[in-house]
Amino acid sequence: MLMLKVVRKLLIRRAAWVLKLRKDAEIELREQLKRQSQAFNDHLNEAIKTREEEIERILTRRFDEQLEEERCKFKMQVATMVGRLHGLDESIKARNDADASSKQAQVLWSACQSLLRAVRAGCPGIPWKDQIRPLEPEINAVVRAAAENDELVCVVIEGIPKEAKERGVYPEDALRERFLKVEKVARTVDLIPAEGAALPVHILSYIQSLLLIKAASPIPRAELNDEKIDFSKLSTNDILQRARYWLDRGDFAQALKYMNLLKGAPRCVARQWMNETRILLETQQAANTLMAHAASSGLMYL
Repeated sequence: MLMLKVVRKLLIRRAAWVLKLRKDAEIELREQLKRQSQAFNDHLNEAIKTREEEIERILTRRFDEQLEEERCKFKMQVATMVGRLHGLDESIKARNDADASSKQAQVLWSACQSLLRAVRAGCPGIPWKDQIRPLEPEINAVVRAAAENDELVCVVIEGIPKEAKERGVYPEDALRERFLKVEKVARTVDLIPAEGAALPVHILSYIQSLLLIKAASPIPRAELNDEKIDFSKLSTNDILQRARYWLDRGDFAQALKYMNLLKGAPRCVARQWMNETRILLETQQAANTLMAHAASSGLMYL
């Protein structure tokens, strides 16, 4: 009986110890679960915070990138608008300059036309000496109409003979009429040297001029075809015939080249005509150059 009591007591004590162990184990388990839960919550909160910070950085970076992109687009749009405004302003200025230059070119062309007309024009029925007048007014008009920095006009104006500016030039018709007289006298003095000769030589030269026969073809076909010719062998009559040939066709430059081949008294007779022809040709060349320059300047602004 005693033995049963002892066993029961031990069983009760053992059961109490087991309950205590279980209770302690449950308490420890709850503490561990609580700590694990707290650690998990802390880790989760830290992970969430880290993720939030990462997302915030990503969003901030994207926002900054988009903001910078929009800022660049805006700057480009502003730059484009400013460029267009500058281009429009430059275009307006260029157009105004072109209009001014075009008007100036028209005025220059008109002044050059007046100069060329003054060189070529003549009044029928009035002696040539009474018609000739200085070209300085027309030349000054060209200078005033040209631009200040127009070097070509300045060079061409300086190249115009002084006689043309101060006295004027004989027109082509006057030089044609004058050539006929020079031609006749030059043939008459063909045999006379430049320093002069005795009376018999004058008479012989005059008789020779009467016996000359005008050639049917003043210039051989070979010479017209620019074949090689020995001009030193040409006589005074040959030279005058060739000069007359080109003069009748309006080529004063070619006629002057042949007249420069004259020697002796014929050259002395033709010297003044050659000088006047040179003045006319140089003045015409200057006027034509100015006309072409004025026309090309006007075409630039069409």
